[in-house]
Amino acid sequence: MEKKEISARTTVKAIITGFVSYGIITIFICLLFFAVGNYYLGQFSSSTASGLYITLPLISVIFLYFIIRAICRLSTYDVFKKCKTDPKNYKLIVKSLNIFFIICIALSIILFLSLLHLNLEYQLKSIELASVQYREVFSENHIKILQSEMNSVFDESKTNLTRSTVILVIGLSISFLSLIPYQRKMILRYNEEKK
Repeated sequence: MEKKEISARTTVKAIITGFVSYGIITIFICLLFFAVGNYYLGQFSSSTASGLYITLPLISVIFLYFIIRAICRLSTYDVFKKCKTDPKNYKLIVKSLNIFFIICIALSIILFLSLLHLNLEYQLKSIELASVQYREVFSENHIKILQSEMNSVFDESKTNLTRSTVILVIGLSISFLSLIPYQRKMILRYNEEKK
């Protein structure tokens, strides 16, 4: 069966559509694991949790690296399974996809920094609410002690969450940057492959 020839623009749209489609499913599953993992991290003692806030994001980044590459390969394969493009279009396709990957990096940085900010804001509001509620039950001296303990826990949590976020952002950025040469290889491989 002869493959249908498509333009550079159609190729880019199709690859991006596939990448986003598979990416949304993967993001949902990863965020679910992230939420469950975050819940269980809160159950550990502070000294153990501190190490886990570094180890688990590193493991996650390694998995995400391979998952992102698999999504890239799958979305490219889906396009070239029934279609082909003129080799003259490669430069434009790769340039457009590189821009898309840079946008993905920017969006992932914004997403992770926003999640970090929201999490820290939530913790601060919880401390403020607890302080107001304590005023109805405890003396002023006891409230100061409790606030000091809550602030200490918040500072440790802030440090751990910031480390995790930095690891995840750097790892995702490296993963997306690694797609730039990888995507070109996938296009060359699947476009020239005979059905």
